Amino acid sequence: ETMRTWDLRVPGCLGVLRFPGSGRRPAVSFDPEGLVLAAGVGGNQVKLFDLRFASKGPFATFSVPGEPRDFASICFNFDGKLMLVGTAQGAAVSIDAFKGTELQTFRGHANKMGLPLEACFSADGAQVMSGSEDGKIWRWRTHDASLVAAQAGHRGPVTSVKCNPTR
Repeated sequence: ETMRTWDLRVPGCLGVLRFPGSGRRPAVSFDPEGLVLAAGVGGNQVKLFDLRFASKGPFATFSVPGEPRDFASICFNFDGKLMLVGTAQGAAVSIDAFKGTELQTFRGHANKMGLPLEACFSADGAQVMSGSEDGKIWRWRTHDASLVAAQAGHRGPVTSVKCNPTR
């Protein structure tokens, strides 16, 4: 229920962000400029912090529509206009990073075990990817959530996916 910020150039922690009462591990990510920290907390909330003034609390908080979710990951696309949350509820959700509105829900990947499945954008932001409990990596088009492919290759669940940010 806490997150610490560090600058490796100086000794000690710069600050602690607390998320009391959430009962869940926060999913966190920096925007592409490294100035804004997004935290998915408490099942449905996304909080945005300006790192220069993080101790003053979030400058924006919004709720992700739908049932409470266990956030597995949260990330920004390449230009910082969209965020993507991966969940343990069998869905990834894209969100407008400025308004907090849900844009698309990406479904179809297996997750009956309720695993925390991370999701990410491709480097150009055109696709969304998520792991699956069946060992596949699922890819959808960002703009309309249509399935591109479900690629097999792993023997067990794929809970973590990352894209090379330069390719």
